[in-house]
Amino acid sequence: MAKNAGDLILRDRMEFTLDSSGNRTTLYGRIDLSSFVSTINREGLRIKQVMFQVREQNSGRLANTGIWDPIAVVDTPAGAVAGMKIYATTRAYENASDVGIASPDVLCVEEWTSNTSIGDGTDQGTSYWCTRDFYGPKDLHPEGYLVVSDLLIGVAVDDWLRNADSTLEIDVLLVAEPTKVTQDSMNEILSQAQDL
Repeated sequence: MAKNAGDLILRDRMEFTLDSSGNRTTLYGRIDLSSFVSTINREGLRIKQVMFQVREQNSGRLANTGIWDPIAVVDTPAGAVAGMKIYATTRAYENASDVGIASPDVLCVEEWTSNTSIGDGTDQGTSYWCTRDFYGPKDLHPEGYLVVSDLLIGVAVDDWLRNADSTLEIDVLLVAEPTKVTQDSMNEILSQAQDL
């Protein structure tokens, strides 16, 4: 986690609700960094690490612990698949489907995929498997991602039927280092902002 004495550990939480089909169109939560960044004073944060934890509120199957069960689809036709994407960015993308590891101003991307294969009831059982792919600042921005504004946390979900009509939470933890922003870095950030 924090490796330098000057590193900050910042925490936040956002909620999102799925519809009756287990879907959630792209939604953003904002992490207010105004206490740590200032373009006038050329103060920024170099974000080194981002961690997400999906949590299920106490209405879930694991109500005593709040642990989210990543199996999205149960007792449905064979070949069911569901997906969830969570990402941190300084740019608001209209659709999460446009966000990937090569997208501008993206610090990290986490993707969950849940698959269900229903057996035929004779000699073939039902199988479930879930994959999680995470590409963080260490992968995409080894020196840390420099921010001088607030941070957006995006989420979108397809067909997560087990949590249909329910609210999930995402806990977010950031490890960041306060830094002075050079004129060259500020010019680069401003030129990127003009690309919006």
